[in-house]
Amino acid sequence: MSTKKKLSYSLLYILVIVIMLIQIYPVVWLMLSSFKSSIELTTQPFAMPSSWSFENYASVFRESSLLLYIKNTAIVTFTCLALIVFLSATAGFALVKMINRLNSKLLLFFTIGIMIPIQVTLIPLFIMYKDYGLLNSYAALILPQVGFALPLSILIFTSFYRYVPGELLEAAVIDGCNIFQLFFRIVSPLTINTTITVASINFIFIWNDFVFSNTFTNDKAYKTIAVGLQEFIGAFGATDWGQTFAAISISIIPIIVTYLFLNKYVMAGVSDGAVKG
Repeated sequence: MSTKKKLSYSLLYILVIVIMLIQIYPVVWLMLSSFKSSIELTTQPFAMPSSWSFENYASVFRESSLLLYIKNTAIVTFTCLALIVFLSATAGFALVKMINRLNSKLLLFFTIGIMIPIQVTLIPLFIMYKDYGLLNSYAALILPQVGFALPLSILIFTSFYRYVPGELLEAAVIDGCNIFQLFFRIVSPLTINTTITVASINFIFIWNDFVFSNTFTNDKAYKTIAVGLQEFIGAFGATDWGQTFAAISISIIPIIVTYLFLNKYVMAGVSDGAVKG
């Protein structure tokens, strides 16, 4: 390898390391700060904790309703994921593998859905949910999440289904498979990476959702963790930053774990729909 090429690779590695440090530093700082007292956060915000105290975490669970918010967030998130994966997988299969002259128009309809910003729907949805008595309920949080996630999820599944060999499906039909057996026994096992990709992407967005939860719920019994974090802001903006950082750290742990363990499957799922294998 020439000296010039070695230098180029070295600069590239340095650039990657710098970008990685820039991305990781805020998370590391947040985690370290959650172990500091309020005084230490004020006097030494960028230093290592002088003593590793779990008092902030104990106070969060003792004095706040964080466990309730985590429970609500988990119910909303996993219900949404089940609906999104099932509906997008079945719709994508129908649009690609079931011959119908309306398929292209339906796919275009779902594609248009990606371009609709959620902000313009908040007032109409609020009025509709109020009329139907859905405010302050899990349904008010689940329905819009599923609706806005479906267009992109369907496109991800359709991009994969296009490269499932038609001969495989024809052979299954000849062997006696009906449409349901064809989908659940033949096609579904092939879509594991795509399913994990769709679930992982939507998990991050739904777990972190603030807009829908803040708009459609004001009852503490249905608040999610993103809205519940506002509880740590006291009168006149006074904030216990130690407890706040501890609560934020707890809230992002599921996201970090999801990314670390499922990242390779997400990359495989994206590539499955990008190239013919």
